[in-house]
Amino acid sequence: MNLLFGFSGRIGRGQWWLAQFAVLALLVVTVAALVHVGGASAGHRLRAFQSDGLSANLVLLIGAALSIWVNFAATIKRYHDLDKSGRWSLLLFLPYIGGLWVLVECGFFSGSDGNNDYGPPYGTGDSRSDLNAHISRMTAERSVQQQSRSTRLEQQASRMDSAPPTSQTRRPTGPTGFGRRGL
Repeated sequence: MNLLFGFSGRIGRGQWWLAQFAVLALLVVTVAALVHVGGASAGHRLRAFQSDGLSANLVLLIGAALSIWVNFAATIKRYHDLDKSGRWSLLLFLPYIGGLWVLVECGFFSGSDGNNDYGPPYGTGDSRSDLNAHISRMTAERSVQQQSRSTRLEQQASRMDSAPPTSQTRRPTGPTGFGRRGL
């Protein structure tokens, strides 16, 4: 969720491209919803939106707002990875050249090595150490559970060995008994 909606931290080129594909998918869904709301059906030409186009405008507004938010969040974090301020993302508002500049800089330039003013590189530092700590804690808990299970089995086996043998009764050997046919 932080990749698409948060403004802090850093992301690499791959995550930035994934966010751009998410924006593209969101725009495609928005256009599909507009076509659906507009009343277009297979075999008919797209009709002009009617005067009660409040629902079409609402779909367009929600789709555009989410697309802009996700694009800015990803671009700001990508500029953080380049050790630049997130204000550089305002270049997106410059027609033609601004979008091209952001595309080249965020999509193809490598980020700064190591920590910078905006934190450790994506995929290293705190998140990886937290994951390693969680994995080692789970491994330790599992070994404790296996040890306690094996001691319980040993205790049950020793109780069964120390129990006195029960007297065995002899089964009847005749045609009597449940489920037997009398011959």
